[in-house]
Amino acid sequence: LDFGFLNNRISGSVEYYHMPTTQMIMNQSLPGFSGFGSVTTNLGEVQNRGVEISLSTTNIKNDVLEWNTTIGFSFNKNEIKHLYYEYENVLNAQGEVIGTKERDDISNKWFIGQPIGAIWDYKVTGIWQKDEVEEAAKYGQRPGDPKVWNNPDNDKVNADGSVTIVYDNDDKQFLGQSSPKVNWSMRNEFTLFKNWNVSFSMYSYLGHKKTMSRFTNSNALLNITNSIVREYWTPDNPINDYPRLKATSPGGVSYNIYQNASFLRFDNISVGYTFPKTMIQPLKIQALSVNLTLKNVGVISGWSAGDPENSDANTPRTLLFGLNMTL
Repeated sequence: LDFGFLNNRISGSVEYYHMPTTQMIMNQSLPGFSGFGSVTTNLGEVQNRGVEISLSTTNIKNDVLEWNTTIGFSFNKNEIKHLYYEYENVLNAQGEVIGTKERDDISNKWFIGQPIGAIWDYKVTGIWQKDEVEEAAKYGQRPGDPKVWNNPDNDKVNADGSVTIVYDNDDKQFLGQSSPKVNWSMRNEFTLFKNWNVSFSMYSYLGHKKTMSRFTNSNALLNITNSIVREYWTPDNPINDYPRLKATSPGGVSYNIYQNASFLRFDNISVGYTFPKTMIQPLKIQALSVNLTLKNVGVISGWSAGDPENSDANTPRTLLFGLNMTL
């Protein structure tokens, strides 16, 4: 749908798409006894649905000031519909077959009905504190170590009545997705007295999570290396977000701590000036303009490890000067 109002001072478009993709090139996992880890094949079906909206407006237009705005918005839902068309039985609590379902590819973390970038992992619910010594000991841990969610139904009851806590795939959960669900951007442009040009732009990615190895504080040298400022648990700093240095995980399982990686980036600010022709004609110059642009002005985000868009790196802020001349 394309639209325009008020002599196109307000214009834009709305697009909806529903796009199933089949016969994708995939690395299908193979059982270990085959001697190969995977085989490349054309299988599967992924469905993408979404909306894209664009809007352009001329907010003010007169001899002194012209102000234009451009806005873009997109939402995408990605879902795996089929993988290898291999089916398995669905059992109830008594072990009886009550149906069938298509088998997931756990090794690639691909699941029917979930997005391709689904995060399927152990869930860290907090940090063991000083008053939880006995409870932490049941997991072979101590205060400062991470609390990793465990399904007690999967634990092993020994002959002497004791319980061995077991961590396996049944303890993992869907914790979100690694790809943004929503993207949006906005740009404003101002023209003052027909010679000055000022503009600024911003964009945002929303609805996704990321992780970093440093969140788990598994490296005991984090407090003496030149890195970003990191928090870690100590008896005097009993936080509930990050474990102690060189923390111990229950049963030695590999775990991750995920954070919301949504952000709003102020992309750039630009100021330019175009010299009037009456000013430059005596110099035998047809056109002359100068501009100054500041890129990567700043980011607003809850992500605690540098730049949320570029992993742990900090994107540099740059100042550019430009000169355009036509002789």
